[in-house]
Amino acid sequence: MIVSEDFLSKARSAFDLNEYEIKTWTALLSRAESTAGELAEISTVPRSRVYDILEGLTKKNYVVKKNTTPIRYKTVSPAEALKAAKKNAQLNADTEAGKLEKTKSTDVFKELDKMYKKGSEEIKPELVGLVKGRKNIHAHLRTMVSDAKKSITIVSTKEGLLRKAGKLSAELKKAKDKGVTVRLVSTNDTSLPESLKGIAELKKSKDAARFVIVDDKAVLFMMDHDNNVHETYDTGVLVNSQFFAKSFEHVFNNHWEKL
Repeated sequence: MIVSEDFLSKARSAFDLNEYEIKTWTALLSRAESTAGELAEISTVPRSRVYDILEGLTKKNYVVKKNTTPIRYKTVSPAEALKAAKKNAQLNADTEAGKLEKTKSTDVFKELDKMYKKGSEEIKPELVGLVKGRKNIHAHLRTMVSDAKKSITIVSTKEGLLRKAGKLSAELKKAKDKGVTVRLVSTNDTSLPESLKGIAELKKSKDAARFVIVDDKAVLFMMDHDNNVHETYDTGVLVNSQFFAKSFEHVFNNHWEKL
């Protein structure tokens, strides 16, 4: 049987066979049924290897072994072999996936996970950053409010409070429903907006300020009074420092009691 090397290479790849397997199988395809000795002669595969090769092809369901004397082998059709190849590939994938799943319980995996977690702890988030533009400031505030676990403190001007009532009321309500304490402070001629009733406690202050504290972990404070800056140039300073936030919160709590 004369078959080009290029053809054998493509067939090997398609059916996931090695060199001797593809030569033996194509030789059998040309005969439909044959003995191991006959296949060794026409496939050029060493006789000492043909028996093992045929046993392997039988296990892969490419070949059927007939209990005759001498033993004869019969090939399945290429279509049936392709079905077998797909099934074998799936079984192999499931086996490998199972091995990988078991890896999670090994000491090696646990040590690697420990190394990763320790390394992640060393990567600290950016401590200080500028947030430019009122649209971006509101986006950051939505994230801060959504992530809150314990408390949210918002100090704003009259106009700023009204904006936050429109932009953050949904997030503040969800926070309140999760048990987060929401406190608001604004100028003395401001009353609690309708959308925030039942959500936040409001106290009035004569002095205008603009900042937000969340969970004693982060503070966002604005650089200017909102009457003195266009919304495009409004700038906030975001500080992700637990030490700073706790200190800031402590100072504010003393002020809150006096309001």
